[in-house]
Amino acid sequence: MDLQARGSSQTAPTTFYLLQAAEFIRAVSDAERSHGDKVCFTLLITTNGRGMIRMKEEQLAFIQGKCYLLHPGMEAQIEPDGYGCSYYLLEFRLQAGLEPAAASLIPDRTVLACTPFARVLELLEDLLAYSHPVEELQLFYRYVRFQELLLLILSQNHESAAIGNSPDLLDRQGITLSIKHIHEHYRDALTVGELAAIASTDRWKYTRLFKDATGLVPLQYLNRIRIEQAKKWLAGSEDNLSAVAQYTGYTNEYYFNRRFKQFVGITPGQYRSSHRGQPRVIAPFLEDYMVALNITPVVQYSHAVWGKQDYLALDHIPTFDESNGDFTPLASYSPDCIMLLDRYCDTEYRQCKEISQTLILKEMGHNWRTLLRIVGDYFGRSERAEEVIAGYEAKARAAREKLGRSRKRETVAFLRISADNVYQYTDRGRGFATAVLYGDLGLSPYRMNEAAEEENQVRMKTFTMEELSALTADHLFITFDKWHSQAAGAERTLLQHPVWSALPAVQGGHVYEVDFMTWMNYGVISNAKKIDDILQALA
Repeated sequence: MDLQARGSSQTAPTTFYLLQAAEFIRAVSDAERSHGDKVCFTLLITTNGRGMIRMKEEQLAFIQGKCYLLHPGMEAQIEPDGYGCSYYLLEFRLQAGLEPAAASLIPDRTVLACTPFARVLELLEDLLAYSHPVEELQLFYRYVRFQELLLLILSQNHESAAIGNSPDLLDRQGITLSIKHIHEHYRDALTVGELAAIASTDRWKYTRLFKDATGLVPLQYLNRIRIEQAKKWLAGSEDNLSAVAQYTGYTNEYYFNRRFKQFVGITPGQYRSSHRGQPRVIAPFLEDYMVALNITPVVQYSHAVWGKQDYLALDHIPTFDESNGDFTPLASYSPDCIMLLDRYCDTEYRQCKEISQTLILKEMGHNWRTLLRIVGDYFGRSERAEEVIAGYEAKARAAREKLGRSRKRETVAFLRISADNVYQYTDRGRGFATAVLYGDLGLSPYRMNEAAEEENQVRMKTFTMEELSALTADHLFITFDKWHSQAAGAERTLLQHPVWSALPAVQGGHVYEVDFMTWMNYGVISNAKKIDDILQALA
């Protein structure tokens, strides 16, 4: 670059926008939330469910995968439908002295494009991972993620505004009216032509505008509404399937059965069985979720080496050892359904499907909240799931406050010790307990080689004895894994080694042994017990 070019280049300002608040809101079905700020812009990004967002001069469908922008001084009410909705809320303001330039990039529309939505969610999750930063690096990480998110949203909406692709206000209001009509008249034989007329929109463009607003074409949306109503009817009445079909807008029971299974994955009869009273459920290693939802499994997970989840206090429930791969004994418990994570082999899935209705759930790791909601929705206990999550969040907030800033400056490591290896779960992968330690409670992670761990996103690090000797964490939580033990207690031999005895945490009496099955678990009950263990050790 020559000197003239250098002189004409412009330097970007330090920042246009300052993040003021960020949170994830879980709204129950009968709640109404108000949002808006006199000085801040507010972004609402929906992740689940649907409802309406009402403002002074317009009302819009509040649906999954959409982003809504409130300018300072605007107020909006979120009215979830019967199944509720969840969304992220971000509040930000303009940098003092840069208001004209910063404001010029912000669209004057309420509904914004936010694609690819998976990337938007990834940035939001990263942003909230450090909702209580205790280090400058964490503050900087949060700042960068927010700027990246805002750039992603503003750039695509700035471009779309320039070329005039967004539907005008009348179109949006028309689509909203037609959506409201579907919710009120889902039992009727609605057609796309009728809905387009209600929206005062040409039929040829109505379907496109409707899909832009909801992510579905009109008849798909209508079927979803009908199926959601059918689920409520099945769970709360004794009416036969023909009556439920007619009540929800289906004149043909066969067509209703087919549509229901297409949307829900099981037949209406199977859905009713699983939602009445206390269902007979088998859910290996998902018992934590069952107990949290007040469902007692008919048999519980066990492992030949690791044992069972004693912390759940299911001593009166028989055990099933899954380690030999033979699932056929489960037939003797006559389950209504079997729930499995997607980590088993095809043979095991086939065995279960021959016994009973079998659901396969994605193993979501640290994202236990989403998994609990999925399970809660399946058993008609969504409200209970939200209560459990809210209770955990309150417990985590209280613990974080109790630990105080002084404790948070001290480094904490979590080790899994076997006869052959010593592993450290780092904060990079949020494995098992680390989401609680470093995310929910905001404790400071110990990092031996921060640059390498940052670059490789190491989830679990294996220590050599030389590396172990350099472990300087202020506090150590340890658990013992019997997997490699050839003799009883072999996993504990490390405690007699001089390298272990010389560690600063050992010398200072800051080593805390915790239960293996409790800490090697993602369930909400196990996470709450981890908080109890941490408070007992550090508070």
